[in-house]
This record gives sequence, structure tokens and C-alpha cells, in this order.
Amino acid sequence: MTGQPHTSRRQAAALLLGSVAFSVAALELGCRLLGIEAPRLYRTDADRGWTLKANVRTHWSQEGSAPVRTNAQGYRDREWALVKEPGVLRIAVLGDSFTEALQVPLEQTWVNRLPAAMAGVPDCRLLKGFPKGAETLNFGVGGYGTGQSWLTWQKDAQRFQPEVVVHAIYFENDLRDNIQAERGSGAAPTFSVVQGQLSRNNAFRNSPDYRFRQFWTGRLSDWILNWSRLAQLINQLKNLANARAGEECDSTGCTFFPLGPDGTKLYGKNSSDLKPGWDVLRAILKTWKQEAQIAGSQLVVTSVTTPPQLWPMPEERRTQTTIHSLDWFKPEKQLAALLQADGIPYLPLAKELQQQADQEGLIAHGFAGQKPGPGYGHWNREGHKAAATVLARKLCSLDLPMING
Repeated sequence: MTGQPHTSRRQAAALLLGSVAFSVAALELGCRLLGIEAPRLYRTDADRGWTLKANVRTHWSQEGSAPVRTNAQGYRDREWALVKEPGVLRIAVLGDSFTEALQVPLEQTWVNRLPAAMAGVPDCRLLKGFPKGAETLNFGVGGYGTGQSWLTWQKDAQRFQPEVVVHAIYFENDLRDNIQAERGSGAAPTFSVVQGQLSRNNAFRNSPDYRFRQFWTGRLSDWILNWSRLAQLINQLKNLANARAGEECDSTGCTFFPLGPDGTKLYGKNSSDLKPGWDVLRAILKTWKQEAQIAGSQLVVTSVTTPPQLWPMPEERRTQTTIHSLDWFKPEKQLAALLQADGIPYLPLAKELQQQADQEGLIAHGFAGQKPGPGYGHWNREGHKAAATVLARKLCSLDLPMING
């Protein structure tokens, strides 16, 4: 009789474990029947910190809504042939989340729209000698700074031998993303200019998060999130709970102007603390230009717009301009001066898109019915369309001797 309590406890534990296993299996089956699918999109990368995984299918709904599929090379685009078709101008596009563009369907992204937009420009100078038009290859990855995009050019993009390499800059974080003072050991490589020489720091490889993901526990976690739909649902709910849209925001928008923490420095008179970011950005682009030329490619730089530049209530923008003495095109002017001195074509978009916002009511940033609402966040479909149209016209006006002969 003395063994009966232990037997009962073992039976109870087995029953509990069986119940838990059955419940988890039922929930897993339910998630699959409901079509819930949200595997991890990103993986660690020893050179760039992270990058997209290859051959992933999911649906993005954290901002905007779109089916997402990555190709065999691990980028959000269709499959690519290593050798392009004769008579086609190949354009490799690099940048951050505005280029990756998970928020809208692939066919609606500015990168995907660009070839058709260029074909619609009468007497497009850049397409001279390319009777079959242009094709774009999208190497954009969310969260990348210019340094990570440059490393992506070295590692992947140059293998596809594009005639043109377009790098898209987002001023509100790209100036800081490259420098160690901001990211520290962080999750990605950082850069500095020492005695005129560009230097790279890979301290991120020793960060706890990176090391965890390289260890077996991190790999197991990654495998579970790739296989289990229930784990994917839980991860999605966690991400939504951690999303920081601001208490002032609801589905119709926010009650504050999106100037951001760097706004008065980026657009205002005093920007001395941004100088290290400008120095590193210039050094990266100068080196990138030289490497592209050796590979037979032409580097071209563009810059996407920021929410305050296209704020859909112009009177509020004008008020902020007066209060803080702001110039909404100051970063474009600074970059234009640097790139002109270095012989790198620069095609900014902000001025033309702001005119469309003020005169035609274009709302390029944000999504109705979602936090943080219209005017904030990434480009929506109209923003991508307008950007592709403006950039196509500017690209077509370029005279690039090494491409057009």
C-alpha cells in the first residue's frame, strides 16, 4: 500500500502531460487549418548582422498588408537569373525597409514599378542601347544602414553584374545606423573614419543575442518558429504587444507631428553631432563608387522621403518650420554637395513628392485603419507609385557614358 500515492502522482502527472500535449497538438492543428503562417523572415549573418532567409512564404500585417515571399538568393523579389537577357538594362537596388517594402504587395513596390515607369518616359536616355528595357533586382533588407547595403553589394549584388546600382538612403536613421557610437556592439557591423581611412568594427559578433542565435538553443528556437504555426502565432502576438506606436495614436492617426528625436538636428541649423554619421556615409559611398566602377557598374544614390517632409497637413509643417527654423530639404542639400564633389549621381525625391502632397493631396506614408495611421511610417501603395514615377524620370535624364557608350 505504501507505493500507491507515488503511483497516483505518476498517473496524475502522465495525465496532465498527455492533456497538455493533446491541447498543444489541437491548437497547432487549428492554426494550420486557419492558415496561420508567419515564419521568421530573418537570419543572422556573420558579415551584415542579419539578412532575409531564402524561400520563405508568409503574410505581413504589422504595417500595411501583403503576401511576402523571398527568392532563392534570400531577398524579397522574384527569382533572378545570374546572367541577364541581352538587350536589358539591369539595375540592382539596395536599401533598408523602404526598399524591402514588406508593407505592400511585390508588384506595388517602387522597385518593381520602376522598369515600367522608365519605359513610359519619352526618349529615356538611360535606356538607349537597351531595346528590351530595364529590370530591377531588389536587395533591400529592413533595418540596414548604408554600410550593410554596401556589404550586400560586395557579397551578393555585384555577382549579378548590373549596369546600374541604386542605393536608397533614409535620412532619419541611416546617418546613425553606420556608426559605433549609436549601435555599439549592437546587432550589426559599424564603421568609422580614422585618419581619412574607412574602418569596420565587427563587435556585434560578440553580442549576447548574436551568440545565442549561433548556439544550439538559438537554432532550436529558430527551428520551432519555422515549423510550428502555434509558435508563430504566439510570436506575432508578442510583436504586436511590443509595437510602440505611441499612446496618442489610434487607427485614424496621431495627435503629434512626427518630427522625431533627430528632427531639429537633421532639418535645423545645428547638426554638429550628426557629423560622424555624414563622414562615414561619405566614405562608404566613395569606396562603393570605386568598387562599382571596377566591376563595370555605375553607383547612383537616391533618398526616400521622411514622414515630416510629406506631412499631409501642410499648415502643421509650416508651423514647425517657423518654431524650429527648419529646412525640410537640408539633408538632401548636404548629401547633394558631398556627392557632387565625389562624382556620384544623386536623385532625391523629397521636393517633388512634397509638391504632390501639398498640391494634389498625396498621402504617401502610412496606412488607414492601422497604427500609427496615415502620414506616419512607411510608404503605402500611392507613395511607392509616386516615388517610382519621379525616380524613373530622373534616372532617364542621366547621361552615363560607361553605360550608354
